[in-house]
Amino acid sequence: MRKKVFLISTIIVTFFSCCLVFNDDAMGMRQDADAGLQLDTIREGLNTYSKMKPEDAREYYEDALNELHALVEMFSGTEESLEAKFYIGAIHDQLGEFDKAVNYFNDVLNFQDEIDKNFKARVLYFKAKSLIRSGHIPEAKEVIAELRKIEPGAANAFGKELGGTMRIGMKAPDFHTKDFEGNQISLSKYEGQIIIMNFWATWNDQCIQELPEIKKLYRKLKGTDVQFIGVSSDDNIDDLKGFIRQNNIEWPQICEEMRYKGMMSKLYDVNIIPIIFVLDQKGTVQYIGNSKEKIEQIVSALIVSTEKKS
Repeated sequence: MRKKVFLISTIIVTFFSCCLVFNDDAMGMRQDADAGLQLDTIREGLNTYSKMKPEDAREYYEDALNELHALVEMFSGTEESLEAKFYIGAIHDQLGEFDKAVNYFNDVLNFQDEIDKNFKARVLYFKAKSLIRSGHIPEAKEVIAELRKIEPGAANAFGKELGGTMRIGMKAPDFHTKDFEGNQISLSKYEGQIIIMNFWATWNDQCIQELPEIKKLYRKLKGTDVQFIGVSSDDNIDDLKGFIRQNNIEWPQICEEMRYKGMMSKLYDVNIIPIIFVLDQKGTVQYIGNSKEKIEQIVSALIVSTEKKS
């Protein structure tokens, strides 16, 4: 592929843009000049979006996804179409859609005999990142081991993430704070219950769009076995209060007022919203993501498992 620098995220800007570039002669696929021009235009946009907060850039990312899918379909079998698939995966990762991201990275890696090692290293890096963020640590470690053979520096960058990132199977950290009405609230207060913790904000369009589904999930699952907790990144607690009352939101809400810099966001390693954590009766993380269907399945399974033991 042509010498190009991926600028999807700050990680790429700070590391890969310096270390990993394409080798002009190492690829085994054909190039297409028209596809290259289209990809250049899309890349320029992605470079701009990467400097925005994910929630602010979501609409632009979705437009870019449509353009990339069209490019993949129109120029199938070219280097550019493969590069476009990488971008699609990277965008899904930015949007918190980690399973989709991994699927696209796997699509690219299916052609690993035809791509140069620098491109492969970049794809492996992002695949490992998505696996970590979705809680699939064993799989991530395997990918990192493969990455280490090609680019040790990139593999070593995961040392801190594997040690501290919230993931499935971890014991959720306890917290002691107040809800937006001033009431004391803590994780230990709900010991023995399944916790559904929703990180969100009233200024985030996707959070607002998903609220009806969250309320539907609440009505379906609420009870003595399940406790919902909202964690809002709203800047102003009065905005949150007015929204909650207007929309009849019944479960407790913690207001951080600090946009990802609050105690709860740092404690649970949250840097994109909306995101939901499901904790079992012992406080172990069982799910991280936004699939309401999966959340319902997991909660139902936890309830059934508890009933069988009692």
